[in-house]
Amino acid sequence: MRIALLTSVGVTAVLTLAGTAAAQSTPAVPTVVVENHGRMAPNYRLGDAQDSGTSTFTRESVEARAPGSGDANEILKALPTVQFTSTQGRATRAALQDLRPENLSISGGSIYENLFLLDGVGVNSRLDVSNDNFAMFDEVANGSAQTVWMDASLIGALTVRDSNISAEYGQFTGGVVEIDTRAPGRTYGGEAYYGLTHTDMASFRVSDRARDALSVMPTKPDYDKRRYGVSVDLPLSERLRVLAAYNRSESRVTNYPSTNYVALGNLSQRSVSDNFLLKGEYDLASDLLLTGQVNYSPYESEFHPINSRDNLLESHGGGLTAKLGLEGRRGQANWTLDLTHAWSDNDRDGPAGTIQIPTGAPGFAACSLGASCVLGSVGPLTQQQTDTGLKGRWEQALGAGQLRAGFDYAHIEGDKRRPQTVYSYLGGVVSPTTACAIDEGLSCIPGVYAAARRNGYAAFDASASIDSLGLWAEYNFDWAGFMIRAGGRYDYESFLGNHDLAPRLSISRDLPWADLNLTVGANRYYGRSFLGYALREGAGVTRGYTRAARVVNGQAVWSDNWVLTSHSDTSRWSNIGLATPYSDEFTVALNGPVAWLGGEYRIKGIIRESRDQFSSSVAETSVYDTETGTTARRSTRTITNDGERSYEGLSLEYVRDFGRDHTVSFSTNLSHTDATNISYFDIADETEFEGEQVYYQGKVVPKLQALADNQLEDYANPFIINADWGARWFDGRLRTNINARWRDSFTKVADTLVNITVDGVRYDVFDKVEFGSSVDVNLAATIDLVSTPYGSALLDLRVNNLFNTVLDQDYSSGSQPYQLGRNLWLSLKYRY
Repeated sequence: MRIALLTSVGVTAVLTLAGTAAAQSTPAVPTVVVENHGRMAPNYRLGDAQDSGTSTFTRESVEARAPGSGDANEILKALPTVQFTSTQGRATRAALQDLRPENLSISGGSIYENLFLLDGVGVNSRLDVSNDNFAMFDEVANGSAQTVWMDASLIGALTVRDSNISAEYGQFTGGVVEIDTRAPGRTYGGEAYYGLTHTDMASFRVSDRARDALSVMPTKPDYDKRRYGVSVDLPLSERLRVLAAYNRSESRVTNYPSTNYVALGNLSQRSVSDNFLLKGEYDLASDLLLTGQVNYSPYESEFHPINSRDNLLESHGGGLTAKLGLEGRRGQANWTLDLTHAWSDNDRDGPAGTIQIPTGAPGFAACSLGASCVLGSVGPLTQQQTDTGLKGRWEQALGAGQLRAGFDYAHIEGDKRRPQTVYSYLGGVVSPTTACAIDEGLSCIPGVYAAARRNGYAAFDASASIDSLGLWAEYNFDWAGFMIRAGGRYDYESFLGNHDLAPRLSISRDLPWADLNLTVGANRYYGRSFLGYALREGAGVTRGYTRAARVVNGQAVWSDNWVLTSHSDTSRWSNIGLATPYSDEFTVALNGPVAWLGGEYRIKGIIRESRDQFSSSVAETSVYDTETGTTARRSTRTITNDGERSYEGLSLEYVRDFGRDHTVSFSTNLSHTDATNISYFDIADETEFEGEQVYYQGKVVPKLQALADNQLEDYANPFIINADWGARWFDGRLRTNINARWRDSFTKVADTLVNITVDGVRYDVFDKVEFGSSVDVNLAATIDLVSTPYGSALLDLRVNNLFNTVLDQDYSSGSQPYQLGRNLWLSLKYRY
């Protein structure tokens, strides 16, 4: 009720202010105030015939459609071939606190296999970013496939390439996402904004499945988020222009300790995402432009494990990008040359080690309601990646066509280390005669207790590096009415040592009726090396120690006389000679105008077959000699090329404008995606399930047969529909956008968690499981409150899940069952 009232009041206020503003005379406004009285930009622009898989969102479109969180990836829901996780909308504490950009699957590709470019700088992780458990000794959380991201307010253009992709782009098997920050203005100007949302601006929903399973509903989530920033355009001279900007997003959630630690009270956890951008352009000559920029985007997230105390962990993400570039023209040729640098940070800070103290020890009874109390955390861990590169592009007319060619070189370094051995103390001996030979902190307290055992998680430092070289060329020409783009790309990476040649071909033809154009493309895309396995080498070594007290003058004296009693080095993650993952694509696209309705449409079919994808082998066991003089068993896993993916998709897109103030778009996609593994550390189905049998459709069959051609569950909904309507009212003073995405229900063969015995053998029962449909509708409204010679003030309202629907009817949780219903972001902006 409260959220509905807030929505009604917000929308009413916006419309009332718009009507009042329209009725008043318009004061004189200087040209430095941001105004736009031209034709409204469409939702996105379709690429030309040869770039049939390209879609571009302009700055105006990004501003109108970006959510209140500022996550630009959310805008891509308008595209039919971009898939998002089905878990969006879950109101878990981790999800509400998370400020990282949404993961994307493009044309059936893995979320780890897209190519993200931020102002031409690659921001793609080659490390393991799949872990989301903050409390693991040997792994960090807060990683992202997109290592550095940008607030939507600073984006000038956002381009997605889902198929028929130029040879200029390499090292991906999914899609390409290009984020270009806006250029510095040629006139003085600035913008400042402040936005917020919190628990009282949201409603919470529960699926029927979760409601049926719960007798008592748990406490609803408690959170608040804020987003604010400022940017300034500084034309320092006729030749030099500078953009300086700062943006921050903050989130706070309340976490609740477990029953044994309820005395701690509620725990506040915070995440912070910053953007510091300095960008400049200098006209060296009429045909030569020097560009330079630095973007520092750190991310920090706090986490309190609920089953201990004094345990705050701070995990880091984001990083830095920098570029120095030249853009020039020589005769009929255009060229660019860029020196780039990117650094991503996934460090973790926290108390170095844990101590388990018996609550029977004097002074510790209130520490926990259990028999013992745990203090501390898993300690610091570092994971970083550095990319330094040089790339160039040359384009000129040659003969009857256009030649484009270029190169890119990069040196990549990955590093993962634990700076010190982290100890976990346990086995506390409580005694009033306890004496400590040295000051040990909480592991030995005189007259109270001493820890008799400890486990040491060894310090390690693992690193790996890659030298990467790419060469590409393509030629565009007209042959008997066929526009042909023929090219290829050569890639070499020292880590895998493979020489990969990827052909690219696009052929388009204007058809003799209805201004139609038909495009056919056949392309191969090679992926990139993965360093995650190499950086796990050296981690996982654990040593166990014990000690005993010496009785001296009636006192139990504990000293640093630890004796090694166990040595565990149970895992190895190895790399062997591997092929480079690749994806073969065949695509057909038909586009043209709709004569009887207006606007433009594009029908596109894409077939992708991805092979040699990275996956894990089955663990192989071997015997090794421990440091204690005994033997133990170790499991070794190797990275393999056993992974596969397949994608078939047929999409329809339609975009048009109505007059100057209205635009609409519609898109839909019918697709099928299957994959043998999701993470690089997953075992491919063909390897993991070989020889296993299950009960399916009335008989015992091989598990691989039951799962054959199964639909991928997440990031792969087989039928989606997107719609978008943008409008301007009252002479452009009020701007609105309504967008919606509908996901169809689908069935998948899965374990029903029921067992059956056939001929004395027990089998898991597999059957078709249905996953429900959902619809998500969002509203954005921006009103010019006032325009004066000193600038313009705007009120911005973003309503997510406008119709308050349950986005995931299949979700159920005993502790965190809630999903976000209707929720609001409210912002104020000032522009000059």
